[in-house]
Amino acid sequence: MKLLIVGDTVDPQLYDHFRRDRFPKSIDAILSVGDLPPWYLSYLMSVFNAPLYYVRGNHDDNYSINPPEGGDDIHGKVVSFKGLTIIGFEGSMFYHHPTAVQYTEWQMRRTWSRMRWRFLLGRKIDIVLTHAPPFGIHDAEDQCHKGFLTFSRIIHKHKPRYFIHGHTHLNYGLKQNRIDIVNDTTVINGYGFHILEIDSPSLE
Repeated sequence: MKLLIVGDTVDPQLYDHFRRDRFPKSIDAILSVGDLPPWYLSYLMSVFNAPLYYVRGNHDDNYSINPPEGGDDIHGKVVSFKGLTIIGFEGSMFYHHPTAVQYTEWQMRRTWSRMRWRFLLGRKIDIVLTHAPPFGIHDAEDQCHKGFLTFSRIIHKHKPRYFIHGHTHLNYGLKQNRIDIVNDTTVINGYGFHILEIDSPSLE
Protein backbone atom coordinates (compact mmCIF):
# COMPACT_ATOMS: atom_id res chain seq x y z
CA MET A 1 0.00 0.00 0.00
CA LYS A 2 1.34 3.46 -0.92
CA LEU A 3 0.36 6.59 1.00
CA LEU A 4 1.14 10.11 -0.20
CA ILE A 5 1.96 12.34 2.78
CA VAL A 6 1.77 16.11 2.19
CA GLY A 7 2.15 19.15 4.39
CA ASP A 8 3.08 22.78 5.00
CA THR A 9 3.92 23.85 1.43
CA VAL A 10 2.58 23.40 -2.11
CA ASP A 11 5.40 21.31 -3.54
CA PRO A 12 6.32 22.20 -7.16
CA GLN A 13 6.80 18.51 -7.97
CA LEU A 14 3.12 17.97 -7.22
CA TYR A 15 1.81 21.13 -8.88
CA ASP A 16 3.82 23.50 -11.11
CA HIS A 17 6.19 20.80 -12.38
CA PHE A 18 3.93 17.81 -11.87
CA ARG A 19 4.46 14.72 -14.00
CA ARG A 20 2.26 11.75 -13.20
CA ASP A 21 4.87 9.26 -14.42
CA ARG A 22 7.25 10.31 -11.61
CA PHE A 23 4.88 8.84 -9.02
CA PRO A 24 3.67 5.31 -8.30
CA LYS A 25 0.90 4.05 -10.58
CA SER A 26 -1.41 3.72 -7.63
CA ILE A 27 -1.65 5.92 -4.54
CA ASP A 28 -4.01 4.31 -2.04
CA ALA A 29 -4.61 7.39 0.12
CA ILE A 30 -3.41 10.94 0.75
CA LEU A 31 -2.53 12.00 4.29
CA SER A 32 -2.26 15.75 4.97
CA VAL A 33 -0.53 17.07 8.08
CA GLY A 34 -1.96 20.55 7.54
CA ASP A 35 -1.13 24.12 6.53
CA LEU A 36 -2.14 23.53 2.93
CA PRO A 37 -4.79 25.36 0.86
CA PRO A 38 -8.03 23.39 0.42
CA TRP A 39 -7.88 23.68 -3.39
CA TYR A 40 -4.49 21.94 -3.40
CA LEU A 41 -5.79 18.95 -1.45
CA SER A 42 -8.86 18.71 -3.69
CA TYR A 43 -6.55 18.83 -6.70
CA LEU A 44 -4.39 15.99 -5.31
CA MET A 45 -7.47 13.83 -4.71
CA SER A 46 -8.46 14.35 -8.34
CA VAL A 47 -4.98 13.76 -9.79
CA PHE A 48 -4.32 10.56 -7.83
CA ASN A 49 -7.95 9.41 -7.60
CA ALA A 50 -7.38 8.66 -3.91
CA PRO A 51 -9.20 9.44 -0.65
CA LEU A 52 -7.87 12.17 1.62
CA TYR A 53 -7.47 12.00 5.38
CA TYR A 54 -6.34 15.27 6.94
CA VAL A 55 -5.81 17.30 10.08
CA ARG A 56 -5.78 21.08 10.13
CA GLY A 57 -2.56 22.99 10.67
CA ASN A 58 -2.38 26.07 12.86
CA HIS A 59 -2.92 28.27 9.77
CA ASP A 60 -5.96 26.34 8.47
CA ASP A 61 -8.70 28.35 10.21
CA ASN A 62 -10.35 28.87 6.79
CA TYR A 63 -11.21 25.15 6.59
CA SER A 64 -14.28 25.80 8.75
CA ILE A 65 -15.88 27.63 5.81
CA ASN A 66 -13.99 26.12 2.90
CA PRO A 67 -12.75 22.59 3.69
CA PRO A 68 -11.04 20.36 1.11
CA GLU A 69 -13.97 19.00 -0.92
CA GLY A 70 -14.41 15.28 -0.36
CA GLY A 71 -11.69 14.99 2.30
CA ASP A 72 -12.10 13.40 5.72
CA ASP A 73 -11.12 15.53 8.73
CA ILE A 74 -9.90 13.01 11.32
CA HIS A 75 -9.11 15.31 14.25
CA GLY A 76 -10.10 13.52 17.45
CA LYS A 77 -11.23 10.44 15.51
CA VAL A 78 -10.25 6.81 15.15
CA VAL A 79 -10.68 5.70 11.54
CA SER A 80 -10.00 2.47 9.66
CA PHE A 81 -8.62 2.34 6.13
CA LYS A 82 -7.87 -0.98 4.43
CA GLY A 83 -7.07 -2.57 7.77
CA LEU A 84 -5.05 0.37 9.11
CA THR A 85 -6.11 2.12 12.31
CA ILE A 86 -5.45 5.87 12.02
CA ILE A 87 -5.97 8.60 14.63
CA GLY A 88 -5.62 12.36 14.12
CA PHE A 89 -4.82 15.57 16.02
CA GLU A 90 -4.99 19.03 14.48
CA GLY A 91 -3.29 22.32 15.36
CA SER A 92 -0.21 23.49 17.19
CA MET A 93 0.75 24.40 20.74
CA PHE A 94 -1.15 27.49 21.97
CA TYR A 95 0.80 30.68 21.20
CA HIS A 96 -1.75 33.51 21.56
CA HIS A 97 -2.50 34.02 17.87
CA PRO A 98 -6.07 35.34 17.36
CA THR A 99 -7.08 33.00 14.51
CA ALA A 100 -4.71 30.03 14.80
CA VAL A 101 -5.85 26.44 15.27
CA GLN A 102 -4.05 25.95 18.59
CA TYR A 103 -4.33 23.94 21.80
CA THR A 104 -2.87 23.93 25.26
CA GLU A 105 -1.27 20.71 26.45
CA TRP A 106 -4.30 20.12 28.68
CA GLN A 107 -6.72 20.52 25.76
CA MET A 108 -4.75 18.07 23.61
CA ARG A 109 -4.59 15.56 26.45
CA ARG A 110 -8.37 15.86 26.82
CA THR A 111 -8.84 15.20 23.10
CA TRP A 112 -6.75 12.03 23.45
CA SER A 113 -8.64 10.97 26.60
CA ARG A 114 -11.86 10.80 24.54
CA MET A 115 -10.17 8.36 22.14
CA ARG A 116 -7.84 6.22 24.21
CA TRP A 117 -10.51 3.91 25.64
CA ARG A 118 -10.55 2.33 22.17
CA PHE A 119 -7.01 1.06 22.82
CA LEU A 120 -7.28 -0.12 26.42
CA LEU A 121 -7.59 -3.78 25.41
CA GLY A 122 -4.46 -3.83 23.27
CA ARG A 123 -5.81 -2.60 19.92
CA LYS A 124 -2.85 -1.39 17.87
CA ILE A 125 -2.46 2.07 16.35
CA ASP A 126 -0.95 1.99 12.88
CA ILE A 127 -0.73 5.72 12.15
CA VAL A 128 -0.95 8.86 14.29
CA LEU A 129 -1.51 11.84 11.97
CA THR A 130 -0.85 15.27 13.51
CA HIS A 131 0.18 18.77 12.59
CA ALA A 132 2.48 19.44 15.53
CA PRO A 133 5.38 17.11 16.40
CA PRO A 134 5.75 15.18 19.66
CA PHE A 135 7.59 16.89 22.51
CA GLY A 136 11.32 16.36 22.18
CA ILE A 137 11.07 14.78 18.72
CA HIS A 138 11.43 16.99 15.62
CA ASP A 139 10.17 20.01 17.59
CA ALA A 140 11.71 23.42 18.36
CA GLU A 141 12.16 25.54 21.48
CA ASP A 142 9.78 28.40 20.64
CA GLN A 143 6.22 28.11 21.99
CA CYS A 144 4.55 27.81 18.59
CA HIS A 145 6.77 24.94 17.40
CA LYS A 146 7.09 23.10 20.70
CA GLY A 147 5.79 19.53 20.52
CA PHE A 148 3.00 18.03 22.62
CA LEU A 149 3.92 15.80 25.53
CA THR A 150 0.63 13.96 24.93
CA PHE A 151 2.01 12.76 21.60
CA SER A 152 5.30 11.58 23.12
CA ARG A 153 3.33 9.59 25.70
CA ILE A 154 1.29 7.92 22.95
CA ILE A 155 4.54 6.89 21.25
CA HIS A 156 6.07 5.47 24.41
CA LYS A 157 2.96 3.72 25.73
CA HIS A 158 1.14 2.54 22.60
CA LYS A 159 4.04 2.20 20.14
CA PRO A 160 2.17 3.14 16.94
CA ARG A 161 3.81 1.90 13.75
CA TYR A 162 4.04 5.44 12.35
CA PHE A 163 3.76 8.95 13.77
CA ILE A 164 3.38 11.47 10.94
CA HIS A 165 3.50 15.22 11.59
CA GLY A 166 4.26 18.57 9.96
CA HIS A 167 4.71 22.11 11.29
CA THR A 168 8.51 22.11 11.76
CA HIS A 169 9.58 22.71 8.17
CA LEU A 170 12.63 20.85 6.97
CA ASN A 171 13.99 24.16 5.61
CA TYR A 172 13.95 25.81 9.06
CA GLY A 173 17.57 24.84 9.67
CA LEU A 174 16.75 22.69 12.70
CA LYS A 175 19.11 19.93 11.48
CA GLN A 176 16.39 17.34 11.84
CA ASN A 177 15.92 14.20 9.79
CA ARG A 178 12.73 13.57 7.86
CA ILE A 179 12.52 10.12 9.45
CA ASP A 180 13.60 8.87 12.89
CA ILE A 181 12.83 5.71 14.85
CA VAL A 182 11.64 6.31 18.41
CA ASN A 183 10.67 3.39 20.66
CA ASP A 184 9.78 1.19 17.63
CA THR A 185 7.72 4.01 16.09
CA THR A 186 8.78 5.53 12.78
CA VAL A 187 8.39 9.31 13.13
CA ILE A 188 8.01 11.10 9.79
CA ASN A 189 8.07 14.83 9.06
CA GLY A 190 5.56 15.28 6.22
CA TYR A 191 6.90 18.64 5.01
CA GLY A 192 6.43 18.98 1.22
CA PHE A 193 5.66 15.40 0.32
CA HIS A 194 6.78 11.88 1.16
CA ILE A 195 5.58 8.52 -0.15
CA LEU A 196 5.16 5.87 2.52
CA GLU A 197 4.95 2.22 1.52
CA ILE A 198 3.22 0.23 4.24
CA ASP A 199 1.87 -3.30 4.59
CA SER A 200 -1.81 -3.49 5.37
CA PRO A 201 -2.63 -5.57 8.48
CA SER A 202 -5.58 -7.03 6.57
CA LEU A 203 -3.12 -8.67 4.17
CA GLU A 204 -0.79 -10.11 6.79
